[in-house]
Amino acid sequence: MHISTQFYLWKFFMYQMTTEFLNKAARTKNYSGAELEGVVKSAVSFALNRQITMDDLTKPLDEESIKVTMDDFVNALHEITPAFGASTDDLERCRLRGIVDCGKAHKHIYQRAMLLVEQVKVSKGSPLVTCLLEGPAGSGKTAMAASVGIDSDFAYVKIISAETMIGFSESSKCAQICKVFEDAYKSQFSMIILDDIERLLEYVAIGPRFSNLISQTLLVLLKRVPPKGKNLLVVGTTSEVGFLESVGMCDVFSVTYHVPKLKKEDAKKVLHHLDVFDDGDLDAAAEALDDMPIKKLYTLVEMAAQGPTGGSAEAIYAGEKIDINHFFSILSDIIRY
Repeated sequence: MHISTQFYLWKFFMYQMTTEFLNKAARTKNYSGAELEGVVKSAVSFALNRQITMDDLTKPLDEESIKVTMDDFVNALHEITPAFGASTDDLERCRLRGIVDCGKAHKHIYQRAMLLVEQVKVSKGSPLVTCLLEGPAGSGKTAMAASVGIDSDFAYVKIISAETMIGFSESSKCAQICKVFEDAYKSQFSMIILDDIERLLEYVAIGPRFSNLISQTLLVLLKRVPPKGKNLLVVGTTSEVGFLESVGMCDVFSVTYHVPKLKKEDAKKVLHHLDVFDDGDLDAAAEALDDMPIKKLYTLVEMAAQGPTGGSAEAIYAGEKIDINHFFSILSDIIRY
C-alpha cells in the first residue's frame, strides 16, 4: 500500500508537538518555508529508512511502527542548513583549541564585545555597531571574534576572509562582500566578521600597495545603515592597524580594542590549562613565554610535546609531562616571535 508523503508530514507534526520539539524548533532560526519543508521531509526519510529491509525490498511497510523521532529531526537539521544561517562550522574552525582563560586583558575585551552584542539586540537608535580588534599576528583576534559570533546566538553570522576568495578579481571580491551584507539585512539580528582586513585589501607593505576598490566598498558598507528593523554588528580584525589608519578605515569603526600578546602571568594560566608541564617547571616555562602570542605558544607546546626523537605526543597528552630542557631547546630555535 502506498502511503503519501502528506500522511507522514501529518504524523510527524502530531507526534512531535511536545515540549522537546518546541525546544528543538528554536534551532530553525533563519530557515525559509521551503527549507523547513526540506527538514521535515528529510526527517521522514530517516524514519522510513529504518523500516526498509535491504534484503527484501518487497516487504510491506508496517505503518504503525513508522514514527519520526527527535533524533530524525536532529539529523535532518544537520543535513539541511539554512542559506542565511550562522556559519557555525566556519566559526568553530577559527577556534580549534577553544577558548581558555588567558588573562584579564583578553577577558575584558571579550566582555566588552558581548556588551556590543547586547547593544545590537536592545538598541533602538543604533542599528549598526562596528568594532575593530587589532593586535599582533597570532594574538587571538579571530578566535575571539568567532567566539563572540557563536555566543551572540544571532540567526545570521558570517565570516568574510581572504582565504575564501583566493583567485577572485577585485570586482568579484567586492560583489561577494556586498552579497554577505545584503544577506545580513534579511535577518533581524546579524553579525559579520571581517577577518584580516589588510588581506582583504590585498595590502603589501612594499610600495605600499592595496586595492582601493575593495577599500572604498568596505568604507561604504561600514557606514551604511541597515534597513528599518534590522540590526547589524560588524567585527573586524587586523594586524596592520597603522595601515588601516592611513586609509581612514579605523575611523568608521565605533570602537577599537587592542588584543595584546600574553604576559608571563597570562602564559602561566594557559600552560596550567594545558597541563603538560610539571608544577615545578611551570614558572620557568611561563617566564620564557613572556610577551608571546597565544597562537605561537600553542605551536611551541605542540612541538615540544613530540619529544627529542618524536613519537611522544600521545604520552604527553595522556598525562606525562614535557621535559623543560627540551622545551627550552625548541624555544631557542625560534628566531623571531
